Amino acid sequence: MSPNQTDPDVASFFRSWEIYRAVIDSDVMEHRAIYSKVHSILAQRTEPFTLLDLGCGDAAGIGTALEGTRLERYVGIDCAAPALEFAGQTLTGLDAVIDLRLGDLMDSINDPTQRFDVILVSFALHHFADDDKRAFLTAARERLNPGGEVILIDVVRRPGESRDEYLSRYGTNVASWPLEADKQERIMAHVTGFDYPADIIDEPQWAADRGFDVEEFYRGGNDTQCAWRLLAAQS
Repeated sequence: MSPNQTDPDVASFFRSWEIYRAVIDSDVMEHRAIYSKVHSILAQRTEPFTLLDLGCGDAAGIGTALEGTRLERYVGIDCAAPALEFAGQTLTGLDAVIDLRLGDLMDSINDPTQRFDVILVSFALHHFADDDKRAFLTAARERLNPGGEVILIDVVRRPGESRDEYLSRYGTNVASWPLEADKQERIMAHVTGFDYPADIIDEPQWAADRGFDVEEFYRGGNDTQCAWRLLAAQS
């Protein structure tokens, strides 16, 4: 697939996609280790399960994590149509119903007609304000089947760290990544313009306040990223 240069939206997507793939392929955000743990979590499910992947991108990480599991149905949501085309190619070998939809993360989680066993949101919530993060967690709890869980993977601030302090620290990390200088600059331009990570203490507390049992299963990136299982507490 190549971008149609007469379509500015598609061309813009592929410019961003180049950076996204550079980050994934170099594993500077530790996707391999994170999704290895996600695979272990999903492999514990002994009954067929459904999974909603919000902001699925090309599904490269979750695609490998789903191999050998009892996945019955996968619904992937992304706001970029070309990303869904890549996801379709990634997931083609899975023995499950694959449903890829163009849509908005918040609109999808607020759909009252949908219920899932697992909801995955990976490196996406940090683009939202804290009020929206809390609203997402409230809605996600309502979208789960009994015994369901949210797998939340995201970048985070250290306890008490300001956003400016986080950006300075993250910039130091990015400067150490094995990527060309222009890619590092484009990454930091995106992070500075669009990333509003929560304090690492706040996100699990917000989840607990909404009826989840919270288990942290990964922390890395010099404390810039963390992952939790948010399990629907049994009433």
